Amino acid sequence: MPTPSQLFGPAPATREGWADALLALVAPATRTAAAGPERMPVHPSMSDRGAVWFELVARPLWGLAAHAAGGLSGADRQWDELRRALTAAVDPEHPWYVGRPADMDQRLVESAAVGYALAVAKDQLWDPLTERQREQLADWLSAAASATPFDNNWCFFPVLAAVGLRSVGVPVDEARVAAHLDRIEDFALRDGWYADGPGTPERPGSRDYYVPFGFHFYGLLLASLKAVDDERGRRYRQRATEFAAQFQDWFAADGAAVPFGRSLGYRFAQGSFWSALAAADLPAVDWATARALAQRNLGWWWRQAILAEDGFLTVGYAYPNTGVVEQYMAGGSPYWGMKIFASLAAADDHPFWAATPAPDLPACVSPQPAAAMILARDAAGDVVALAGQNAPGWNPRGGNAKYAKFAYSTLAGFSVPTGEPSLDQGGFDSTLALSDDGERWRTRSAGESRIDGETLVVRWLPWPDVVVETRLRHDGGGHVREHRITTGRRLYTAEGAFCVPKTGLGATPHNVTERPGLARATADTAVSEIVCLTADGSPRDGVVELQMPGSHLLHPRTILPTLRGVLDPGEHTLRCRVSLTRR
Repeated sequence: MPTPSQLFGPAPATREGWADALLALVAPATRTAAAGPERMPVHPSMSDRGAVWFELVARPLWGLAAHAAGGLSGADRQWDELRRALTAAVDPEHPWYVGRPADMDQRLVESAAVGYALAVAKDQLWDPLTERQREQLADWLSAAASATPFDNNWCFFPVLAAVGLRSVGVPVDEARVAAHLDRIEDFALRDGWYADGPGTPERPGSRDYYVPFGFHFYGLLLASLKAVDDERGRRYRQRATEFAAQFQDWFAADGAAVPFGRSLGYRFAQGSFWSALAAADLPAVDWATARALAQRNLGWWWRQAILAEDGFLTVGYAYPNTGVVEQYMAGGSPYWGMKIFASLAAADDHPFWAATPAPDLPACVSPQPAAAMILARDAAGDVVALAGQNAPGWNPRGGNAKYAKFAYSTLAGFSVPTGEPSLDQGGFDSTLALSDDGERWRTRSAGESRIDGETLVVRWLPWPDVVVETRLRHDGGGHVREHRITTGRRLYTAEGAFCVPKTGLGATPHNVTERPGLARATADTAVSEIVCLTADGSPRDGVVELQMPGSHLLHPRTILPTLRGVLDPGEHTLRCRVSLTRR
Protein backbone atom coordinates (compact mmCIF):
# COMPACT_ATOMS: atom_id res chain seq x y z
CA MET A 1 0.00 0.00 0.00
CA PRO A 2 1.36 3.47 -0.83
CA THR A 3 2.14 6.32 1.52
CA PRO A 4 0.75 9.82 0.98
CA SER A 5 4.26 10.96 0.03
CA GLN A 6 4.39 8.35 -2.73
CA LEU A 7 1.06 9.42 -4.22
CA PHE A 8 0.99 13.13 -3.43
CA GLY A 9 4.61 14.18 -3.00
CA PRO A 10 6.42 15.51 0.07
CA ALA A 11 4.54 16.39 3.25
CA PRO A 12 3.03 19.89 3.03
CA ALA A 13 4.94 22.72 4.67
CA THR A 14 2.88 25.81 3.78
CA ARG A 15 -0.77 26.78 4.07
CA GLU A 16 -1.19 26.30 0.32
CA GLY A 17 0.46 22.89 0.63
CA TRP A 18 -1.88 21.92 3.45
CA ALA A 19 -4.87 22.97 1.34
CA ASP A 20 -3.63 20.85 -1.58
CA ALA A 21 -3.02 17.92 0.78
CA LEU A 22 -6.55 18.13 2.13
CA LEU A 23 -8.10 18.09 -1.34
CA ALA A 24 -5.88 15.18 -2.41
CA LEU A 25 -6.95 13.16 0.63
CA VAL A 26 -10.68 13.86 0.41
CA ALA A 27 -11.03 13.56 -3.39
CA PRO A 28 -11.45 9.74 -3.36
CA ALA A 29 -13.88 10.01 -0.43
CA THR A 30 -16.17 12.60 -1.97
CA ARG A 31 -16.08 10.80 -5.32
CA THR A 32 -17.05 7.50 -3.68
CA ALA A 33 -19.68 9.14 -1.47
CA ALA A 34 -21.32 10.69 -4.51
CA ALA A 35 -21.63 7.22 -6.10
CA GLY A 36 -23.95 6.12 -3.28
CA PRO A 37 -24.01 3.51 -0.52
CA GLU A 38 -23.46 0.57 -2.87
CA ARG A 39 -19.97 1.83 -3.69
CA MET A 40 -18.78 1.97 -0.08
CA PRO A 41 -15.69 -0.10 0.74
CA VAL A 42 -16.79 -3.15 2.72
CA HIS A 43 -15.39 -3.41 6.25
CA PRO A 44 -16.75 -5.13 9.36
CA SER A 45 -18.61 -2.54 11.42
CA MET A 46 -21.36 -2.55 14.01
CA SER A 47 -23.22 0.22 12.15
CA ASP A 48 -25.86 -0.26 9.45
CA ARG A 49 -25.17 0.49 5.81
CA GLY A 50 -26.78 3.93 5.85
CA ALA A 51 -24.75 5.08 8.84
CA VAL A 52 -21.54 3.67 7.37
CA TRP A 53 -22.06 5.52 4.10
CA PHE A 54 -23.05 8.71 5.87
CA GLU A 55 -19.69 8.71 7.69
CA LEU A 56 -18.04 8.95 4.30
CA VAL A 57 -20.40 11.75 3.26
CA ALA A 58 -19.97 13.87 6.37
CA ARG A 59 -16.44 13.43 7.69
CA PRO A 60 -14.59 15.18 4.84
CA LEU A 61 -16.56 18.27 5.90
CA TRP A 62 -14.28 18.75 8.91
CA GLY A 63 -11.51 19.70 6.51
CA LEU A 64 -13.52 21.16 3.64
CA ALA A 65 -15.46 23.50 5.95
CA ALA A 66 -12.21 24.89 7.39
CA HIS A 67 -10.87 25.23 3.85
CA ALA A 68 -13.92 27.31 2.89
CA ALA A 69 -13.86 29.33 6.11
CA GLY A 70 -10.29 30.34 5.30
CA GLY A 71 -11.32 31.72 1.92
CA LEU A 72 -9.48 29.05 -0.05
CA SER A 73 -10.62 27.93 -3.49
CA GLY A 74 -10.22 24.88 -5.68
CA ALA A 75 -12.70 22.56 -3.94
CA ASP A 76 -15.69 23.08 -6.23
CA ARG A 77 -15.79 19.45 -7.36
CA GLN A 78 -15.60 18.12 -3.81
CA TRP A 79 -18.43 20.41 -2.70
CA ASP A 80 -20.57 19.41 -5.69
CA GLU A 81 -20.07 15.74 -4.86
CA LEU A 82 -20.82 16.16 -1.17
CA ARG A 83 -23.95 18.22 -1.80
CA ARG A 84 -25.19 15.54 -4.17
CA ALA A 85 -24.61 12.84 -1.57
CA LEU A 86 -25.84 14.85 1.42
CA THR A 87 -29.10 15.97 -0.17
CA ALA A 88 -29.86 12.37 -1.18
CA ALA A 89 -28.95 11.09 2.29
CA VAL A 90 -31.54 13.32 4.00
CA ASP A 91 -34.30 12.94 1.39
CA PRO A 92 -36.93 10.42 2.65
CA GLU A 93 -38.01 9.72 -0.92
CA HIS A 94 -34.51 8.97 -2.23
CA PRO A 95 -33.17 5.39 -2.27
CA TRP A 96 -30.02 6.63 -0.55
CA TYR A 97 -31.94 8.04 2.43
CA VAL A 98 -30.09 7.17 5.65
CA GLY A 99 -32.98 7.64 8.08
CA ARG A 100 -33.52 10.15 10.85
CA PRO A 101 -30.97 10.35 13.66
CA ALA A 102 -32.22 8.44 16.69
CA ASP A 103 -31.09 8.45 20.31
CA MET A 104 -27.49 7.23 20.67
CA ASP A 105 -27.30 6.60 16.93
CA GLN A 106 -24.16 6.82 14.79
CA ARG A 107 -25.83 9.42 12.56
CA LEU A 108 -25.72 11.80 15.49
CA VAL A 109 -21.90 11.75 15.33
CA GLU A 110 -21.90 12.89 11.73
CA SER A 111 -24.47 15.63 12.36
CA ALA A 112 -21.74 17.59 14.14
CA ALA A 113 -19.67 17.90 10.96
CA VAL A 114 -22.76 18.98 9.01
CA GLY A 115 -23.62 21.56 11.66
CA TYR A 116 -20.10 22.98 11.72
CA ALA A 117 -20.00 23.16 7.93
CA LEU A 118 -23.29 25.07 7.81
CA ALA A 119 -21.92 27.53 10.36
CA VAL A 120 -18.68 28.34 8.52
CA ALA A 121 -19.30 27.29 4.90
CA LYS A 122 -22.91 28.34 4.25
CA ASP A 123 -22.03 29.56 0.76
CA GLN A 124 -20.85 26.09 -0.26
CA LEU A 125 -23.25 23.83 1.63
CA TRP A 126 -26.55 25.71 2.03
CA ASP A 127 -26.92 28.49 -0.49
CA PRO A 128 -26.76 26.25 -3.63
CA LEU A 129 -29.61 24.02 -2.35
CA THR A 130 -33.20 24.23 -3.54
CA GLU A 131 -35.87 25.23 -1.04
CA ARG A 132 -37.04 21.63 -0.76
CA GLN A 133 -33.46 20.41 -0.15
CA ARG A 134 -32.99 23.04 2.55
CA GLU A 135 -36.17 21.94 4.30
CA GLN A 136 -35.11 18.31 4.24
CA LEU A 137 -31.61 19.06 5.55
CA ALA A 138 -33.01 21.31 8.29
CA ASP A 139 -35.54 18.65 9.29
CA TRP A 140 -32.86 15.95 9.46
CA LEU A 141 -30.46 18.16 11.42
CA SER A 142 -33.26 19.21 13.79
CA ALA A 143 -33.83 15.53 14.58
CA ALA A 144 -30.12 15.23 15.41
CA ALA A 145 -30.26 18.31 17.65
CA SER A 146 -33.17 16.74 19.53
CA ALA A 147 -31.69 13.24 19.90
CA THR A 148 -30.16 11.92 23.11
CA PRO A 149 -26.40 11.28 22.86
CA PHE A 150 -24.26 8.80 24.74
CA ASP A 151 -23.13 10.31 28.04
CA ASN A 152 -19.62 11.30 27.02
CA ASN A 153 -18.03 13.48 24.31
CA TRP A 154 -21.19 12.84 22.25
CA CYS A 155 -22.88 15.62 24.23
CA PHE A 156 -21.20 18.04 21.83
CA PHE A 157 -22.88 16.56 18.74
CA PRO A 158 -26.45 17.87 19.18
CA VAL A 159 -24.93 21.21 20.19
CA LEU A 160 -22.98 21.48 16.93
CA ALA A 161 -26.07 20.39 14.99
CA ALA A 162 -27.96 23.22 16.68
CA VAL A 163 -25.18 25.70 15.84
CA GLY A 164 -25.59 24.82 12.17
CA LEU A 165 -29.34 25.27 12.33
CA ARG A 166 -29.00 28.66 14.02
CA SER A 167 -26.64 29.81 11.27
CA VAL A 168 -29.35 29.29 8.63
CA GLY A 169 -32.18 30.75 10.69
CA VAL A 170 -33.80 27.54 11.95
CA PRO A 171 -35.01 27.69 15.59
CA VAL A 172 -33.51 25.25 18.09
CA ASP A 173 -34.36 24.15 21.61
CA GLU A 174 -31.97 26.40 23.54
CA ALA A 175 -32.76 24.77 26.88
CA ARG A 176 -31.72 21.40 25.46
CA VAL A 177 -28.48 22.88 24.11
CA ALA A 178 -27.73 24.42 27.51
CA ALA A 179 -28.35 21.09 29.24
CA HIS A 180 -25.80 19.35 27.00
CA LEU A 181 -23.25 22.07 27.64
CA ASP A 182 -23.84 21.83 31.39
CA ARG A 183 -23.35 18.06 31.27
CA ILE A 184 -20.00 18.52 29.54
CA GLU A 185 -18.86 20.56 32.53
CA ASP A 186 -19.31 17.49 34.71
CA PHE A 187 -16.54 15.71 32.77
CA ALA A 188 -13.90 18.39 33.42
CA LEU A 189 -10.85 17.28 35.44
CA ARG A 190 -7.69 19.01 36.62
CA ASP A 191 -4.97 20.40 34.31
CA GLY A 192 -7.38 20.93 31.42
CA TRP A 193 -8.27 17.24 31.09
CA TYR A 194 -11.73 15.76 30.63
CA ALA A 195 -13.04 12.27 31.35
CA ASP A 196 -14.77 10.74 28.34
CA GLY A 197 -17.81 9.65 30.27
CA PRO A 198 -18.98 9.27 33.87
CA GLY A 199 -16.96 7.63 36.59
CA THR A 200 -15.75 8.34 40.10
CA PRO A 201 -13.08 10.76 41.35
CA GLU A 202 -10.83 7.74 41.92
CA ARG A 203 -11.67 6.09 38.59
CA PRO A 204 -12.93 8.65 36.07
CA GLY A 205 -13.88 7.79 32.51
CA SER A 206 -11.27 7.27 29.80
CA ARG A 207 -8.68 9.98 29.20
CA ASP A 208 -7.42 9.50 25.67
CA TYR A 209 -7.41 11.28 22.30
CA TYR A 210 -11.09 12.12 22.70
CA VAL A 211 -9.87 14.86 25.05
CA PRO A 212 -7.85 16.76 22.38
CA PHE A 213 -9.74 15.82 19.20
CA GLY A 214 -13.13 15.73 20.92
CA PHE A 215 -13.70 17.89 23.99
CA HIS A 216 -11.12 20.58 23.27
CA PHE A 217 -11.59 20.58 19.51
CA TYR A 218 -15.34 21.16 19.76
CA GLY A 219 -15.06 23.57 22.67
CA LEU A 220 -12.55 25.73 20.80
CA LEU A 221 -14.72 25.79 17.68
CA LEU A 222 -17.79 26.78 19.70
CA ALA A 223 -15.85 29.53 21.44
CA SER A 224 -14.43 30.86 18.16
CA LEU A 225 -17.91 30.93 16.60
CA LYS A 226 -19.34 32.75 19.64
CA ALA A 227 -21.81 29.87 19.85
CA VAL A 228 -21.57 29.74 23.65
CA ASP A 229 -21.71 32.50 26.24
CA ASP A 230 -18.52 34.41 27.04
CA GLU A 231 -17.95 32.71 30.38
CA ARG A 232 -18.23 29.23 28.92
CA GLY A 233 -16.01 30.18 26.03
CA ARG A 234 -13.44 31.54 28.48
CA ARG A 235 -13.44 28.24 30.36
CA TYR A 236 -12.95 26.27 27.14
CA ARG A 237 -9.97 28.42 26.20
CA GLN A 238 -8.42 28.30 29.68
CA ARG A 239 -8.73 24.52 29.87
CA ALA A 240 -7.19 24.14 26.41
CA THR A 241 -4.25 26.28 27.50
CA GLU A 242 -3.69 24.13 30.60
CA PHE A 243 -4.05 20.94 28.59
CA ALA A 244 -1.59 22.06 25.90
CA ALA A 245 1.23 22.24 28.45
CA GLN A 246 0.87 18.50 29.05
CA PHE A 247 -0.30 17.28 25.64
CA GLN A 248 2.83 18.55 23.88
CA ASP A 249 4.75 15.84 25.75
CA TRP A 250 2.74 13.16 23.91
CA PHE A 251 4.65 13.93 20.68
CA ALA A 252 8.04 12.67 19.55
CA ALA A 253 10.63 14.62 17.59
CA ASP A 254 9.74 12.72 14.41
CA GLY A 255 6.08 13.77 14.74
CA ALA A 256 4.67 10.48 16.03
CA ALA A 257 2.11 10.73 18.81
CA VAL A 258 1.91 8.19 21.63
CA PRO A 259 -0.44 5.42 20.43
CA PHE A 260 -2.87 4.96 23.31
CA GLY A 261 -6.57 4.32 23.73
CA ARG A 262 -9.37 3.78 21.26
CA SER A 263 -10.02 5.29 17.82
CA LEU A 264 -6.37 5.32 16.80
CA GLY A 265 -7.66 4.58 13.30
CA TYR A 266 -8.54 8.28 13.03
CA ARG A 267 -4.80 8.83 12.51
CA PHE A 268 -4.26 12.52 11.59
CA ALA A 269 -6.78 13.58 14.22
CA GLN A 270 -4.05 13.08 16.83
CA GLY A 271 -2.57 16.44 15.81
CA SER A 272 -5.85 18.29 15.28
CA PHE A 273 -5.74 20.02 18.67
CA TRP A 274 -2.73 22.07 17.55
CA SER A 275 -4.51 22.99 14.34
CA ALA A 276 -7.68 23.95 16.24
CA LEU A 277 -5.66 26.46 18.25
CA ALA A 278 -5.10 28.39 15.04
CA ALA A 279 -8.78 28.19 14.07
CA ALA A 280 -9.69 29.58 17.50
CA ASP A 281 -6.77 32.07 17.57
CA LEU A 282 -5.63 30.71 20.93
CA PRO A 283 -1.86 30.80 21.64
CA ALA A 284 -2.03 28.02 24.23
CA VAL A 285 1.63 27.43 23.39
CA ASP A 286 3.72 29.76 21.26
CA TRP A 287 2.69 29.61 17.62
CA ALA A 288 6.03 28.19 16.47
CA THR A 289 5.49 25.21 18.78
CA ALA A 290 1.87 24.69 17.74
CA ARG A 291 2.89 24.82 14.08
CA ALA A 292 5.75 22.36 14.65
CA LEU A 293 3.59 19.86 16.52
CA ALA A 294 0.83 19.90 13.90
CA GLN A 295 3.16 19.84 10.92
CA ARG A 296 5.43 17.09 12.23
CA ASN A 297 2.47 14.90 13.13
CA LEU A 298 1.02 15.31 9.64
CA GLY A 299 4.49 14.64 8.24
CA TRP A 300 4.81 11.41 10.23
CA TRP A 301 1.52 10.15 8.83
CA TRP A 302 2.64 11.20 5.35
CA ARG A 303 5.33 8.51 5.58
CA GLN A 304 3.02 5.66 6.59
CA ALA A 305 1.45 3.09 4.19
CA ILE A 306 -2.14 4.16 4.91
CA LEU A 307 -3.62 4.61 1.41
CA ALA A 308 -5.16 2.33 -1.17
CA GLU A 309 -3.78 2.63 -4.69
CA ASP A 310 -6.49 5.16 -5.61
CA GLY A 311 -5.65 7.34 -2.62
CA PHE A 312 -8.58 6.23 -0.44
CA LEU A 313 -7.70 6.09 3.26
CA THR A 314 -7.58 2.50 4.49
CA VAL A 315 -8.75 1.20 7.87
CA GLY A 316 -5.94 0.51 10.34
CA TYR A 317 -3.10 2.44 11.91
CA ALA A 318 0.32 2.55 10.23
CA TYR A 319 -0.81 0.04 7.58
CA PRO A 320 -4.19 -1.44 6.54
CA ASN A 321 -5.39 -3.72 9.34
CA THR A 322 -8.99 -3.94 10.50
CA GLY A 323 -7.94 -6.22 13.36
CA VAL A 324 -6.39 -3.42 15.43
CA VAL A 325 -9.38 -1.05 15.29
CA GLU A 326 -12.71 -1.03 17.09
CA GLN A 327 -15.97 -2.60 16.07
CA TYR A 328 -17.41 0.80 15.06
CA MET A 329 -14.73 1.55 12.45
CA ALA A 330 -15.88 1.42 8.82
CA GLY A 331 -14.59 2.49 5.44
CA GLY A 332 -15.36 6.18 5.93
CA SER A 333 -14.26 6.36 9.56
CA PRO A 334 -10.64 7.42 8.95
CA TYR A 335 -11.82 10.70 7.40
CA TRP A 336 -12.40 11.91 10.97
CA GLY A 337 -8.71 12.71 10.62
CA MET A 338 -9.54 15.68 8.37
CA LYS A 339 -9.88 17.61 11.63
CA ILE A 340 -6.14 18.23 11.45
CA PHE A 341 -6.87 20.73 8.67
CA ALA A 342 -8.85 23.00 11.02
CA SER A 343 -6.00 25.51 10.84
CA LEU A 344 -6.93 26.29 7.23
CA ALA A 345 -9.71 28.45 8.70
CA ALA A 346 -6.97 30.81 9.91
CA ALA A 347 -5.87 33.39 7.35
CA ASP A 348 -2.59 33.14 5.50
CA ASP A 349 -1.07 35.89 7.65
CA HIS A 350 -2.09 34.27 10.93
CA PRO A 351 0.96 33.70 13.19
CA PHE A 352 0.36 29.94 13.05
CA TRP A 353 1.16 30.03 9.33
CA ALA A 354 3.70 32.82 9.55
CA ALA A 355 5.73 31.07 12.25
CA THR A 356 8.82 29.01 11.55
CA PRO A 357 8.25 25.62 13.22
CA ALA A 358 10.03 25.48 16.56
CA PRO A 359 12.97 23.15 17.20
CA ASP A 360 12.39 19.76 18.77
CA LEU A 361 11.01 19.76 22.29
CA PRO A 362 13.64 18.85 24.93
CA ALA A 363 14.01 15.59 26.81
CA CYS A 364 11.73 15.55 29.84
CA VAL A 365 9.84 13.52 32.42
CA SER A 366 6.21 14.64 32.64
CA PRO A 367 3.93 13.28 35.39
CA GLN A 368 0.29 13.79 34.34
CA PRO A 369 -1.97 12.78 37.25
CA ALA A 370 -5.26 13.52 35.49
CA ALA A 371 -4.31 11.02 32.78
CA ALA A 372 -2.76 8.55 35.25
CA MET A 373 0.45 8.68 33.21
CA ILE A 374 4.10 9.59 33.47
CA LEU A 375 5.58 10.42 30.08
CA ALA A 376 9.24 10.79 29.17
CA ARG A 377 10.89 12.08 26.01
CA ASP A 378 14.43 10.72 25.62
CA ALA A 379 17.49 12.29 24.03
CA ALA A 380 16.54 10.81 20.63
CA GLY A 381 13.14 12.50 20.86
CA ASP A 382 11.08 9.32 21.34
CA VAL A 383 8.33 9.26 23.96
CA VAL A 384 7.30 6.49 26.36
CA ALA A 385 4.18 6.81 28.53
CA LEU A 386 3.89 4.75 31.71
CA ALA A 387 0.16 4.17 32.07
CA GLY A 388 -2.26 3.45 34.91
CA GLN A 389 -5.71 3.70 33.32
CA ASN A 390 -8.28 0.93 32.90
CA ALA A 391 -10.11 -0.11 29.76
CA PRO A 392 -13.61 1.33 29.22
CA GLY A 393 -16.37 -0.76 30.73
CA TRP A 394 -18.20 -1.17 27.42
CA ASN A 395 -15.41 -3.32 25.95
CA PRO A 396 -14.10 -1.83 22.71
CA ARG A 397 -12.11 -4.35 20.70
CA GLY A 398 -8.69 -4.73 22.27
CA GLY A 399 -9.63 -2.41 25.13
CA ASN A 400 -7.21 -3.83 27.69
CA ALA A 401 -4.33 -3.64 25.23
CA LYS A 402 -5.19 -0.04 24.33
CA TYR A 403 -5.47 1.25 27.89
CA ALA A 404 -3.97 -1.15 30.44
CA LYS A 405 -0.44 -1.99 29.30
CA PHE A 406 2.38 -0.71 31.47
CA ALA A 407 3.98 1.42 28.75
CA TYR A 408 3.17 2.95 25.36
CA SER A 409 5.87 4.13 22.95
CA THR A 410 5.92 6.39 19.90
CA LEU A 411 8.76 4.30 18.46
CA ALA A 412 7.47 0.83 19.36
CA GLY A 413 3.68 1.08 19.10
CA PHE A 414 1.88 -1.87 20.67
CA SER A 415 0.05 -5.14 19.95
CA VAL A 416 -3.58 -6.21 20.38
CA PRO A 417 -4.88 -9.75 20.91
CA THR A 418 -5.64 -11.74 17.77
CA GLY A 419 -7.24 -14.86 19.21
CA GLU A 420 -6.54 -17.21 22.11
CA PRO A 421 -4.89 -15.83 25.31
CA SER A 422 -1.62 -17.54 24.37
CA LEU A 423 1.83 -16.00 24.29
CA ASP A 424 1.83 -15.66 20.50
CA GLN A 425 -1.78 -14.43 20.13
CA GLY A 426 -2.38 -12.47 23.33
CA GLY A 427 -0.47 -9.29 22.43
CA PHE A 428 1.50 -9.29 25.69
CA ASP A 429 4.11 -6.63 24.94
CA SER A 430 4.61 -4.12 27.77
CA THR A 431 2.75 -6.36 30.21
CA LEU A 432 3.26 -8.99 32.87
CA ALA A 433 1.22 -12.00 31.73
CA LEU A 434 0.31 -14.59 34.35
CA SER A 435 -1.04 -18.14 33.99
CA ASP A 436 -2.00 -20.86 36.44
CA ASP A 437 -1.81 -23.61 33.79
CA GLY A 438 0.99 -22.42 31.47
CA GLU A 439 -1.39 -22.18 28.50
CA ARG A 440 -3.99 -19.47 29.12
CA TRP A 441 -2.65 -16.11 30.20
CA ARG A 442 -4.10 -12.97 31.66
CA THR A 443 -2.74 -9.47 32.27
CA ARG A 444 -3.86 -6.36 34.11
CA SER A 445 -7.36 -5.45 33.03
CA ALA A 446 -8.40 -3.19 35.90
CA GLY A 447 -6.89 -1.79 39.04
CA GLU A 448 -6.24 1.27 41.15
CA SER A 449 -3.35 3.61 40.32
CA ARG A 450 -1.61 6.59 41.82
CA ILE A 451 1.42 8.73 41.04
CA ASP A 452 4.01 8.97 43.79
CA GLY A 453 6.54 11.60 42.67
CA GLU A 454 7.92 10.17 39.43
CA THR A 455 6.73 6.61 40.17
CA LEU A 456 3.43 5.20 38.94
CA VAL A 457 1.92 2.60 41.29
CA VAL A 458 -0.81 0.21 40.08
CA ARG A 459 -2.54 -2.41 42.20
CA TRP A 460 -4.38 -5.21 40.37
CA LEU A 461 -5.97 -8.58 41.11
CA PRO A 462 -5.77 -11.07 38.23
CA TRP A 463 -7.41 -13.76 40.45
CA PRO A 464 -9.18 -13.41 43.79
CA ASP A 465 -6.18 -14.94 45.58
CA VAL A 466 -3.50 -13.07 43.59
CA VAL A 467 -2.60 -9.44 44.35
CA VAL A 468 -0.01 -7.52 42.33
CA GLU A 469 1.38 -4.08 43.11
CA THR A 470 3.34 -2.79 40.13
CA ARG A 471 5.68 0.19 40.44
CA LEU A 472 6.87 1.88 37.23
CA ARG A 473 9.47 4.61 36.81
CA HIS A 474 11.51 6.02 33.96
CA ASP A 475 15.23 5.31 34.11
CA GLY A 476 17.36 7.16 31.60
CA GLY A 477 16.62 5.66 28.20
CA GLY A 478 14.37 2.94 29.64
CA HIS A 479 12.02 2.20 32.47
CA VAL A 480 12.10 -0.03 35.54
CA ARG A 481 9.23 -2.27 36.62
CA GLU A 482 8.82 -3.78 40.06
CA HIS A 483 6.02 -6.23 40.83
CA ARG A 484 5.22 -7.20 44.42
CA ILE A 485 3.12 -10.35 44.10
CA THR A 486 1.16 -12.23 46.72
CA THR A 487 -0.28 -15.44 45.30
CA GLY A 488 -2.28 -18.33 46.65
CA ARG A 489 -1.56 -20.47 43.60
CA ARG A 490 1.40 -21.51 41.48
CA LEU A 491 1.92 -19.02 38.63
CA TYR A 492 3.77 -19.01 35.34
CA THR A 493 5.04 -15.54 34.39
CA ALA A 494 5.88 -13.94 31.04
CA GLU A 495 6.94 -10.30 31.07
CA GLY A 496 7.13 -8.59 27.68
CA ALA A 497 9.31 -5.68 26.58
CA PHE A 498 8.51 -3.71 23.39
CA CYS A 499 7.98 -5.43 20.06
CA VAL A 500 10.25 -4.78 17.08
CA PRO A 501 9.76 -5.79 13.44
CA LYS A 502 10.75 -9.33 12.54
CA THR A 503 13.65 -9.35 10.09
CA GLY A 504 15.16 -12.11 8.01
CA LEU A 505 13.67 -15.02 6.11
CA GLY A 506 11.94 -18.08 7.51
CA ALA A 507 10.27 -18.69 10.82
CA THR A 508 13.31 -18.16 13.05
CA PRO A 509 13.89 -14.53 14.11
CA HIS A 510 17.33 -13.13 13.35
CA ASN A 511 19.45 -10.89 15.56
CA VAL A 512 18.13 -12.09 18.91
CA THR A 513 19.83 -12.77 22.24
CA GLU A 514 18.30 -15.20 24.71
CA ARG A 515 19.94 -16.15 28.00
CA PRO A 516 19.06 -16.30 31.70
CA GLY A 517 18.11 -12.82 32.85
CA LEU A 518 18.10 -11.14 29.43
CA ALA A 519 16.21 -11.09 26.14
CA ARG A 520 17.12 -8.77 23.27
CA ALA A 521 15.86 -8.32 19.71
CA THR A 522 17.55 -6.13 17.12
CA ALA A 523 15.70 -4.74 14.10
CA ASP A 524 16.53 -2.16 11.46
CA THR A 525 14.79 0.58 13.42
CA ALA A 526 15.41 -0.25 17.08
CA VAL A 527 16.82 -2.59 19.70
CA SER A 528 14.38 -3.87 22.34
CA GLU A 529 15.76 -5.35 25.54
CA ILE A 530 14.45 -6.61 28.87
CA VAL A 531 16.85 -7.37 31.72
CA CYS A 532 15.95 -9.19 34.93
CA LEU A 533 17.27 -7.08 37.82
CA THR A 534 16.13 -9.16 40.76
CA ALA A 535 13.83 -12.10 41.21
CA ASP A 536 13.20 -14.70 43.86
CA GLY A 537 15.66 -17.49 43.17
CA SER A 538 17.49 -17.65 39.83
CA PRO A 539 16.97 -15.04 37.07
CA ARG A 540 14.02 -15.51 34.79
CA ASP A 541 14.75 -17.05 31.40
CA GLY A 542 15.15 -14.66 28.50
CA VAL A 543 13.31 -15.67 25.31
CA VAL A 544 12.20 -13.87 22.16
CA GLU A 545 8.62 -14.73 21.22
CA LEU A 546 7.38 -14.67 17.62
CA GLN A 547 4.07 -12.76 17.58
CA MET A 548 0.99 -13.40 15.44
CA PRO A 549 1.10 -11.48 12.13
CA GLY A 550 -1.23 -8.49 12.04
CA SER A 551 -1.36 -8.03 15.81
CA HIS A 552 0.74 -4.86 15.88
CA LEU A 553 -0.21 -1.26 15.06
CA LEU A 554 3.04 -0.36 13.28
CA HIS A 555 4.48 -3.57 11.83
CA PRO A 556 2.82 -6.59 10.15
CA ARG A 557 5.34 -9.06 11.67
CA THR A 558 6.94 -8.62 15.09
CA ILE A 559 9.00 -10.36 17.76
CA LEU A 560 8.92 -9.73 21.50
CA PRO A 561 11.74 -10.06 24.06
CA THR A 562 10.26 -11.75 27.13
CA LEU A 563 11.30 -12.95 30.59
CA ARG A 564 9.76 -16.29 31.65
CA GLY A 565 9.55 -17.75 35.15
CA VAL A 566 7.49 -19.69 37.71
CA LEU A 567 6.28 -18.59 41.15
CA ASP A 568 5.16 -20.87 43.97
CA PRO A 569 2.40 -19.74 46.34
CA GLY A 570 3.64 -16.96 48.63
CA GLU A 571 5.12 -13.47 48.34
CA HIS A 572 7.50 -12.52 45.57
CA THR A 573 9.19 -9.47 44.03
CA LEU A 574 10.08 -9.29 40.35
CA ARG A 575 12.12 -6.40 38.93
CA CYS A 576 13.32 -5.68 35.42
CA ARG A 577 14.51 -2.89 33.19
CA VAL A 578 13.01 -2.41 29.73
CA SER A 579 14.63 -0.30 27.03
CA LEU A 580 14.05 0.54 23.40
CA THR A 581 16.96 2.16 21.58
CA ARG A 582 16.57 3.85 18.21
CA ARG A 583 19.09 2.68 15.58
